[in-house]
Amino acid sequence: MSEEVFEMLCAMDRQRIELQIVLQCAPTIAGYKTSNLLIVPREQEDKVRYVLRHSGLLGYRLVYDRQRVIFLVFNRDMLTGYLAQPEVKAFLTGYGYRADSFGYCLRHFQERYDAFVSNRKEFPHEMGAFLGYPLCDVIGFIENCGDKFKASGYWKVYDNVEETTSLFELFESTKDEMILKLSDGYTVKQIIGEFKNKSRMNAAV
Repeated sequence: MSEEVFEMLCAMDRQRIELQIVLQCAPTIAGYKTSNLLIVPREQEDKVRYVLRHSGLLGYRLVYDRQRVIFLVFNRDMLTGYLAQPEVKAFLTGYGYRADSFGYCLRHFQERYDAFVSNRKEFPHEMGAFLGYPLCDVIGFIENCGDKFKASGYWKVYDNVEETTSLFELFESTKDEMILKLSDGYTVKQIIGEFKNKSRMNAAV
C-alpha cells in the first residue's frame, strides 16, 4: 500500500461497509479472483446485502461468529466454473462433496465451516477451493500442514511462485485503486462497473 493510500485510508471511516468490502474483497470485485471471505460486525449484515444487490456479486452467509458475520462473496460464474474443473471436482469428492451440484457444495461447505467455527470440529481444508486458490497450493497446504511454502500473501504458495506473487501484487495495486475511488465518492457498484468496462476494453485489444 502506497503512503498516499495509507494516509487516505487512515482518514476514512473504517466502519463504512463499502470500505470493508473493498479492503477484504478487492480481487473479487475486480474480477481477478472467484471469491473472498468478508468478515463484518453482525449488525452490518443487511448493509452488506444492500451494497451487493444487483452488483453481479453474491454474498453467502457462512456463519455467525460471536458478534461477527462471515460471508463468502463470490462471482457465481467464476466460482462454478472453477469448481467444475475435473481435478477440483475429484478433490472435493474426496471430502464428501457431491461435486455435480453447486448448491449442494455451497451448503455442505457452509455446514462444515459452521461446525468448525461453532464447535471447533475439523477445519474444512477444502475452503481453499471455494476461495479459488490454485489447487496445487490447496493440496500443498494440506500435505505440508501449512509449512514448507515457497511464498505467501493472499494464500500460501507451493507452486508457480513467480506467477502467483505477481498476481498478489496486482491484487494489492487493485485494492489501492479502489480505495482512491471510494475516497472520490464512488460506490462499490460503480467500481465493479468500471472494472468490467476495463476488462472488456482489454479483451478487445
